[in-house]
Amino acid sequence: MIITLKDGSKKEYSEAKSVIDVAFDISEGLARAACAGEVDGEVVDLRTTIDKDCTLNILTFKDEAGKAAYRHTATHV
Repeated sequence: MIITLKDGSKKEYSEAKSVIDVAFDISEGLARAACAGEVDGEVVDLRTTIDKDCTLNILTFKDEAGKAAYRHTATHV
């Protein structure tokens, strides 16, 4: 499976990966800052498993959608 990242680079995996696994593969700092993922334009949880070719954007608190995901999660606490 090929995952195309926001900057146009590509990551290739032979098995399914969660959004957080891909973030860790990119960098530990990104994984620590991650709030959510955006797979093919849909905001998803970090635990979401990716098992097909797609585009992926790792959302952090710097992104509006990342802030929204963080705030949504915080309302459950």
